[in-house]
Amino acid sequence: MFLLLALGSILLTTWAKAIRWRLLFHPGQARLSVKNCAAALLAGQLANNVLPARLGDLVRVYLLGESSGTGKMFALATLVVEKAMDSVMLLLLIALLSMWMPLPFWLRRSSLLVSGILGILLVVLLIVANQRGRIVRILQSWIARHPALSFLRVVQNLAEASGELEALRKAWMQAQLWGWSFLIWGIAVLTNVLVFWSLHQSFDLLAPPLLLAVLMTGAILPTSPLQLGVFHYLCFVTLSLFGIAQDTALGYAVLLHLVVFLPIVIGGFFGLSGGIRSQRIPNRGGRNNG
Repeated sequence: MFLLLALGSILLTTWAKAIRWRLLFHPGQARLSVKNCAAALLAGQLANNVLPARLGDLVRVYLLGESSGTGKMFALATLVVEKAMDSVMLLLLIALLSMWMPLPFWLRRSSLLVSGILGILLVVLLIVANQRGRIVRILQSWIARHPALSFLRVVQNLAEASGELEALRKAWMQAQLWGWSFLIWGIAVLTNVLVFWSLHQSFDLLAPPLLLAVLMTGAILPTSPLQLGVFHYLCFVTLSLFGIAQDTALGYAVLLHLVVFLPIVIGGFFGLSGGIRSQRIPNRGGRNNG
């Protein structure tokens, strides 16, 4: 029973992530289905866990950019915002956990380094979204005066796309985005709890959120396909901090891995095999940034 609920919580998390991603396409999100966003998201997650260098993120940008007509650069800008928001959530979770227990040094260092960089990037995107015209003009001026800086055209294109992120300029949209972010992370913690319950295992209340923080930190960098071995090791190390027996910790890791990755594999194949329908969104300003 609890195992089925855990699987259901993964699907609910995916659906919530799809809704949050869809909101970033404001004001054109009404023409973009949650199903398309979820299919692209799962396809990207599957590709991330099979292809090197986290190329799955580019896969889902391509899939949704093609189907929606928003342009791939704009889709990429929404993806960057999403990653940055999750990094801020990870930092908040670690800050809360540090108030109740001493955290391993490697966890604090890794999360602060990577998540801190992405958190700063979110601030940069907020600035770009509100000062797009000025920033683009500066980049164009630099490129015109210094041809060697032609590589900045990519940055210019991303700045133009980021400037279209209307969601970052509206307080009520930001409130919705952060609300969905808190819900996503709350459900993720619940998933860990449900897997504990499915094993009829007692646990420290700090174990599920700490495990989430460790796994999310470990997932930032490329690992083995489907994180085989790495995922289990991180679970094992984290649960050992709470005195959980080795065989129980290993059993938990295997079960949680199945719960997390089974929907990704099935849904990812669905998304890659044509589960995304074309929904062309009128391009704002008549410009194709794809």
